[in-house]
Parts: sequence; C-alpha cells; structure tokens
Amino acid sequence: MRISVVIPAYRARDALELCLLSLARQSLDAELSAEVIVVDDGSADGTDRMVAALPSGLDLRYVYIPRSPTSSRARARNLGLAQTTGDLVVLLDADQVVAPTFLAEHARAHAGDDAAVVVGRRFQLGDGPVDRERLRYEFSFETLPPVVRGDEREPVLEAFGCELADLETAWHYLWACNASVRRRHLVAAGGFDEAFVGWGLEDAELGYRLTRRGLRLRYAPEAAVYHLYGEPVATARHREWRRNLAYFAGKHDDLVVVLQRAFEPAIAAGPGPGRHECALRFELAARVLAGRHRPAPAA
Repeated sequence: MRISVVIPAYRARDALELCLLSLARQSLDAELSAEVIVVDDGSADGTDRMVAALPSGLDLRYVYIPRSPTSSRARARNLGLAQTTGDLVVLLDADQVVAPTFLAEHARAHAGDDAAVVVGRRFQLGDGPVDRERLRYEFSFETLPPVVRGDEREPVLEAFGCELADLETAWHYLWACNASVRRRHLVAAGGFDEAFVGWGLEDAELGYRLTRRGLRLRYAPEAAVYHLYGEPVATARHREWRRNLAYFAGKHDDLVVVLQRAFEPAIAAGPGPGRHECALRFELAARVLAGRHRPAPAA
C-alpha cells in the first residue's frame, strides 16, 4: 500500500516544520510507502524556504497557491488530493505532530475493510517549548509539551457504550486534522466542497457524504496526533462556523444536519456548555430523530 499524506498550510511555518520532522521519522514495513503533499495556501512567512531546507528522507511535494477570496482548507485539500498517487489518503493539519507508528496504524486500521473511514485520536498539548533540534533526529515525548486534554470524542463513545460507526452522528466526527480514507472513495465523492470558506464543518460535510455512500467511520486511537498551539475559537471563527452550518443545512435536506446547532454554545465566545455536553445533546437528539431513543411519556 502507498500512503499519501495531504497537509494544507497557511502561515504555519513553525508548526509545519515540526509536523514534517515527525513524518520523516515514520517506521513503515516493506509493503508500505508514503508521500507527503503540502499545499501552501498563500503563506508569506517563509514556509517555502523552510520546506526547501528540510533534511532529505521524506518523499515531499510542495505546492504553492496564491491567496485569493476563494482560498479555503477545502480547496487546498482538493488540490493536494489531485497530486496524490497513493491508495490511501491520510488527512493531516499542519499543527499536528505524530509518533513514528502513525502512518502504519492508519494502514493497519484499513486492513480487510475497504469501506472504512478511519479517524485517529487527537491529544491537545499545553503551552511550552518544543525541542526542535532533538526532533530532527528522534521522536520522543520529552521533546513536546505535556498533554493537557484527550480526544473529545471518547467521552461520547463511552457515554453511549458503542463504536463510532454506531453513533447517529458519526459523520460529524470526521476531523480532517487526523483521518484516512481510500483515495478512490474520496474521488468518487467529489472531495471537499469548496463552498465552505473560513473555519468549520467542511470535513463533517465530507463525512456526511461518505457515510451516505455506505462507508463507515472507525475510531483508531493508536493513530494519534499531538495538537500544537491550541487557542480558543475567536468570534470571527464563530461567525464563519455559523455561515458554514447554514450552507451545510441548505445543501442537505436532513434535519440531523441542523441539529449540529447543539455545538454553538461551545464554539461561541464566552461561558457556556463544553463540547462534551453539546456532543451528548447532539447524539441524543439525532437518536430521537432516527427513532432509536424515545423520551418517556409525560406523567
């Protein structure tokens, strides 16, 4: 199997360097090979010079596209997808660091299951320095800040006692910061919808379309990423998310899409319910809609 890693990047030089250094340390069996496609979405921060100066050992292609009003992560990922030659596409964000087994675990999760959409675990790292020089020659957790938060999907799976595919809302949890799917399925589905501009939901909408085509999401905790430089969602991103949700709901005539509004309190600036509580409400509402769970009759 050949693996193609697609990474969109915009003004992410420092984080992207760490991501690429960790990808250069992958341990792959002889039957696996990997390529990395970085799509620079109009950065002017020296990303091109950083990529050119990286040590050899990584099958890397760098694609630069000028910034424009239509720039988006969806468009950048589609351009990267068009460059891929692998059987399996791994979607990754520029601000993720991965362990040496990362790609092998994604490949293993697809073994014997052609219709899987695999999503890996995401850990949030805290503030603190990264030992960049040590990461150039070895991966060690000592090079990274400590983990401060685990994957937000796991409490939902635990609460409902099921696999990811058994959630009514499983499609929502295709997070393109760490996911993989057979290339032919992505192509058949038309890739990402480039009408999603700004922050949020372009990956969930792809997950929605893939599951409607008969694919099933699988959670692979061993295929973990470590998210750098976390920050609260800004007010501008909240507006972008709301606009994208309105487009999502207009595109698909399905009430469960609208139910994603349950996440708005967690995304909006200010105090309110956390993502865990919002996710529980979302899944419960989706189950009622699907007839899997009915509230007790009024007394």
